[in-house]
Amino acid sequence: GNLFLFIVALLYGCYEGFQQFNLTVLAMLFGMLVFGEFVEFAAGVVSAKKEKASKRAMLAAVAGAVLGGVTGTAMLPVVGSVLGASLGAFAASYIAEYTKQTDLVKAGRVAKSVLVGHVVGMLIKIAVGVGMIIVMGSQLSWN
Repeated sequence: GNLFLFIVALLYGCYEGFQQFNLTVLAMLFGMLVFGEFVEFAAGVVSAKKEKASKRAMLAAVAGAVLGGVTGTAMLPVVGSVLGASLGAFAASYIAEYTKQTDLVKAGRVAKSVLVGHVVGMLIKIAVGVGMIIVMGSQLSWN
């Protein structure tokens, strides 16, 4: 989503000669993009660490989110992406933690924590995307 917004802004800047979407605006949008991605990733990790998750579970959560997001997008764009990424992070962290600790309760706590962190991160990333849209809209001349 946010990467798509940045690419649209960059292409529009090329199209209109970087008058409205100049390098300063594009740098701001790129910074917002990087911030949104970082927060989404960090929220899941911080939440997992709170439950003393293994590194395996944290890495599995990232891989599961990516795989689930891609699979979900193929099945149902947008909604499938969000659900797939969330379920992928949950399932992968649960399996990874269980295979390391063989403790169903701890694996469940870790997976729930990863899910909560992932959802919080996604909500912040969505808010950043809305901010990017506002910045982009404010640069357009509406004549």
